[in-house]
Amino acid sequence: MPHLSLEYTQNLNGFDAAKALRGLGQAMFDSGLFGESDIKSRAQCLATYLIGTTDTDTAFAHVQVSLLSGRSDEQKKRLGAQLIAALQATLPAGHGPVQLTVDVRDMDRDCYAKQVLPA
Repeated sequence: MPHLSLEYTQNLNGFDAAKALRGLGQAMFDSGLFGESDIKSRAQCLATYLIGTTDTDTAFAHVQVSLLSGRSDEQKKRLGAQLIAALQATLPAGHGPVQLTVDVRDMDRDCYAKQVLPA
């Protein structure tokens, strides 16, 4: 734990999702809230999307972080700001208009299950 999901629109030309995941993962680790091997990240490119009700050239990238309950609102707010900065740092030069968003969510610690299996 935590889980980080990155969604981004395919019109974000030149976007390197692997680079973004590395930067976001490093920001998560640097926050001091998580061990490196606890951070699980994935990215998905969205081919079908809208912003508002009409087609637009504006791209977006959204990060959702699910973490076990117990962190303060201040810690989560600071983490969100660090992730926005890390995501912005990975945008390609000359990108068009883009919206960046981060949502840090709590998961109920009592309802989360994890099993690590040996090889």
